[in-house]
Amino acid sequence: MPIIIDGWNLIRNHRSDIDDVDGDSLESAAALINSLHIFQGSHRDPIILVFDSTNEYLDMKYTNTAGLKVVPARNADDYIKRYIDRVPEKQRSNLRVVSSDNDIYFYAKSAYAVPVKSEEFWAKLKKVKP
Repeated sequence: MPIIIDGWNLIRNHRSDIDDVDGDSLESAAALINSLHIFQGSHRDPIILVFDSTNEYLDMKYTNTAGLKVVPARNADDYIKRYIDRVPEKQRSNLRVVSSDNDIYFYAKSAYAVPVKSEEFWAKLKKVKP
């Protein structure tokens, strides 16, 4: 089941242990990418990780793979909504949308995708061992 994630929303969630409030945003983004690679080792779900940014993380060295695509977007919420809209309605029940942003959460739900709160996804990420 594909997963699309609002990157900064997940990083800055109260369950996150990689929050960038006192640190480097790029380090937090890299730590999240590493956690998602480990997660894929046991789940194999294709993941699209979307960051609000045209500049903030573009210097980060990362190569997209078939399993994990990192996307800088001028507006992550708009990107996620457009992504949901492009998925055929009958297939949306297979799409998980990770964000605690109420607008995105309820947009996904109303579009018949599976919304997942960031804190729920963190609980799953933390259970996976490297």
